[in-house]
Amino acid sequence: MAAQEDGARPQNRDADQRAPLLSVTVLNYNYGKYLPQCLDSILRQTFTDFELILANDCSTDDSLEVIEPYLADPRVRLVNHAENQGYIASLIEGSRLSQGKYIMVISADDYCVSDSAFENLLQPMEADDGVAFAYSAYGHYEDNGIRTWLSSRQMGPRVQSGAEEYRDLLVQGNYILHSGVIIRKTAYKAVGGYDPSARYACDTIMWLMLCGQGKVAFCADELFAYRQHGSNMSISTRGIRKGLQESLGGINTSFSLMRQLPGISHDLYVRGLKRSLSGFAEVTIFSGHIGTGWYAYWCALRIHPILTVFQIKTPILIARTLLGSRGYQRMRSLLHRNRRPAAFA
Repeated sequence: MAAQEDGARPQNRDADQRAPLLSVTVLNYNYGKYLPQCLDSILRQTFTDFELILANDCSTDDSLEVIEPYLADPRVRLVNHAENQGYIASLIEGSRLSQGKYIMVISADDYCVSDSAFENLLQPMEADDGVAFAYSAYGHYEDNGIRTWLSSRQMGPRVQSGAEEYRDLLVQGNYILHSGVIIRKTAYKAVGGYDPSARYACDTIMWLMLCGQGKVAFCADELFAYRQHGSNMSISTRGIRKGLQESLGGINTSFSLMRQLPGISHDLYVRGLKRSLSGFAEVTIFSGHIGTGWYAYWCALRIHPILTVFQIKTPILIARTLLGSRGYQRMRSLLHRNRRPAAFA
């Protein structure tokens, strides 16, 4: 098998071969059936000045056989682990091996929707050295290729300050898909890279920290697909608890660095804590997973009882649980009608 690297040591590039502008790491563990769509969507990008580091984390399926034909492309390098290292270790390794000015990670079960995804995200970063990272709208897709919904900021393309993006992330929660975000490598190094101890919220922590390194660019076009399947939709009770702890830790660490910037207040910090405490419970309860949602709420309650209970989301979650989906929607419609001002005669 050509172009393979065992373990973490990369092959040396030729002395006269310059580093690519972009380094893309594809993380794979037993996603052999998804790899062709992921790799094909990357290799047919209109922007071609990139390297593709394929980290195969000791897969036990047919991943290596699937990967073999792609190694004929000189941009593709395989890092094949003899032992499973886990997601975070592979993520950090791929970032360390990246030689480009910009770095990107794509999970092997996700893929590019647009052939100009890389080009669209790199344009504002190349135009402005102050942009620390860029991301886009993305779709949620079933295995059958049907998009179930589109995740977007409901605004046009824009470049905003890191402080503005930070405020949005604290108030709204993490709305950024990890797959497909392009990060300026100098900004990545400045924040110390991914936290090796953060297994469940490493992306959220990264965005919060990067907001202190410069501007943030958003592309309103749908550029990437998040694939929904059983493996990535399940989370253990330990994962819920740890993810919550990691998210809160990321808010605390990042706020200590961002608090001096205009618009970053203690009130915003408290709003961010409340949003993080209730966020997972809200998502799971409103998706019908009532027991899991209230377990997440209980975990939050143990960490910050006052901030968890005394917020508007608590009565909303109780109402959604007691009334069910239809009953809750009827209640909302009734309240909305009652708030409308009476028409003038």
